[in-house]
Amino acid sequence: MFAQYKDVITHFGTYSKNVFKHGYFKMMVKHMGSWSKFSWGLIIANFAIQIVLAIQGWNNTTLPQTILGFLGANLSVLCVVGISNKAPIQGWFGATSAMCIIASALLAHNYADATIQFGYIIFLDLFCILSPEWNNNVTVKKMKRVTEWFGYALLFAVTWAGGFWLYKNALNDPRPILDSATFAIGIVGSVMEFNLLREQYIVWTLTSIITLALWLQTAIQGDANFALVASYSVFLLNDLWAFFSKKGWFRGEAKLEAEASVNANK
Repeated sequence: MFAQYKDVITHFGTYSKNVFKHGYFKMMVKHMGSWSKFSWGLIIANFAIQIVLAIQGWNNTTLPQTILGFLGANLSVLCVVGISNKAPIQGWFGATSAMCIIASALLAHNYADATIQFGYIIFLDLFCILSPEWNNNVTVKKMKRVTEWFGYALLFAVTWAGGFWLYKNALNDPRPILDSATFAIGIVGSVMEFNLLREQYIVWTLTSIITLALWLQTAIQGDANFALVASYSVFLLNDLWAFFSKKGWFRGEAKLEAEASVNANK
């Protein structure tokens, strides 16, 4: 489960140099051109919705909250769409969106999403940016045995217990059970994604539904606008695309364009 994490940590010096190789960012941008029309439709639709919500948000929330919500919402959609299209740039979109959402969540006292976004940076974004598995030929893997779920179930239980203690005792969170469960599901999904397991989308779909409910409640209470509610709705649609599209994780060919990958290593 953690073999790839160990690999990145062990070879950190070597892998970190890959980020600065000639053509690295050009390769990632070029790969975005191969994304599906549905994916780009989600990105454009979300951007338009976020503009409307940002304008409306000035009447209900502070300017910093509105700006952070707008940036976090758009960057996070680029991230999840990048994941479903098996794109290496998703790690960068994920890290930048997480920082915006963390700030927005803290202002809204939504500690669950703040901690889970921090977890994404530590367990997913930084490792995806560095890992050769995510920067060359991305190969989707399928769980070989049902028993593999037990390891992830154990990870969920341990993370949930630790999160519950943190939320209840350190953060005085009003929803420690639900918020810690959200955090635990997100960490499990992150580990599965980094390991390139297609079954991650079972977890991501659950995460989208739960987090959508959290932000909807937060917005209704007046602590945030509906920017992230719209984004998590897009997340859910993106999750369904990964299940059913011919280019998705369950049916499509999982590969990065060979020419772009070669150019990144020159």
